[in-house]
Amino acid sequence: MKIYQILGSLSAGDAIGNDAIAIKHVIEDMDIKTAIYAPSVSPKIKESGVYTLDTMPKLSEDDIVIYHMGSGSPINTMVADLNCRKIMRYHNITPFEFFSIDSPKAAEDCRKGIVDMRENLLGKFTAYIAASQFNKKDMIDMGYKERDIEVIPIIFPFDDYKQTPDARMVKKLSDGYTNIVFVGRIAPNKKHEDLIRTFAYYKKHINPKSRLILAGSPNPDGIYFGDLQDYIKKLDVKDVIFPGHISFPEILAIYKTAHVFFCLSEHEGFCVPLLEAMTFDVPIVAYDACAVPETLGGSGIVVDDKDPVFLSKVLDEICTNEAMRKAVIASQRERMKDFAYEKIKAQLQDYLRRFMKNYPPLSPDDPKKTYKKLYELTEDNMHSAGKTLDFSAEALLACAEREAEDTDVTALLNKPCSDSEFIESAYIAFFNTLPDSEARQIWEERARDLSRAQLAKAIVEEAVPSKTRMDKGTKVRFNPFSTVVRQTETEEVIDEEGEGGVQPA
Repeated sequence: MKIYQILGSLSAGDAIGNDAIAIKHVIEDMDIKTAIYAPSVSPKIKESGVYTLDTMPKLSEDDIVIYHMGSGSPINTMVADLNCRKIMRYHNITPFEFFSIDSPKAAEDCRKGIVDMRENLLGKFTAYIAASQFNKKDMIDMGYKERDIEVIPIIFPFDDYKQTPDARMVKKLSDGYTNIVFVGRIAPNKKHEDLIRTFAYYKKHINPKSRLILAGSPNPDGIYFGDLQDYIKKLDVKDVIFPGHISFPEILAIYKTAHVFFCLSEHEGFCVPLLEAMTFDVPIVAYDACAVPETLGGSGIVVDDKDPVFLSKVLDEICTNEAMRKAVIASQRERMKDFAYEKIKAQLQDYLRRFMKNYPPLSPDDPKKTYKKLYELTEDNMHSAGKTLDFSAEALLACAEREAEDTDVTALLNKPCSDSEFIESAYIAFFNTLPDSEARQIWEERARDLSRAQLAKAIVEEAVPSKTRMDKGTKVRFNPFSTVVRQTETEEVIDEEGEGGVQPA
């Protein structure tokens, strides 16, 4: 078995690419063979085990693919149809409306990505990992099942940021000016124009000895960057710096000399630069939108108003009020503990071990595979018609697994499924039918307060004396909750209810 990661592209400094490389190291520490594949790989990527997609070997059903979903890549549907176990790592997709004027191509990529998520990828993966609760909610809103989605944050490689910052850049930016910094792609959703508008007021009315550093690369096919240049001229504001594509040590130098990290972005699935700023004890002022407040987790300063006068006063306070500055930095240090590398690494490794246990590969002759495929096809057809199936795949498998009309309660208890799926499976096993809506509601409410074993025991206690079960000839082969054992010459009867209880196979 191998675990492969696939991305739409792998670029140097890209947050999704960095996450994939960090995940690769986590998997390697589990002594599992792994590699990363993408249609295009930046020559600046020096990581071993990274290849272009055209060199990817043929997959076996024993393999696992982790697909990083974040755009309308042409390979979305290709990955969805791979014949192996598949996990989607969902990074969110920027609403295409942000790019409608800037870049028709970028807008179409985002639009296609959202269509793929809603129509072409739904139900095609074994499980899903969201980088944030915000992303998980986005998936649920698109029709994905909450129980199939686990939230595991971006894996942040703290050690990478211990490198020595570029000395020349540090010296250049340590000239007595207040450095207001934002790091991120120059894209419309990041709202650089709002940063520039606030800085123009701040520099003119509060602190003339200041600069705004906007580190990130623009879309070469878009018009947004040119519009920002025109806007700067219109406002007649000086000292707005676009460093362009710079080296990692230069990025570190910008963080090291920053007085405040200023983020007014309106769409982020996680926002890794917030963690970068925290690493360097740079106090953060950020707009309350998307995943930003979740990532900050109560640290930094979160604002819900983009008025330049208000924001300029906030910036001034964080830069000049030493007590406030120390308090904000202390809150950020505390928040960073939640993203400790070893903590997230352990979370991901635990998830992968559970995944491999709960979703073992199915051999070509395994009848479960046929039933699961049948269920998926039916579910897709129902979804296309605007309808949903009223029973789970586990219920169908339970129906298929009924042999000689008997049930092993222990095997049922060990089923790796949700409470709802367990209730369906138990009803099919004991009563050869699905629970009606009233029974389903009653048992699902009870499941909230009971462990799996307690839930199974309660259902068994109802099934054992049930006339419905006995009329249908359903027998129970082994009941681990029995307290009375009676042996005869021809059969073993495990019965806690007395005569008319559980009968042997």
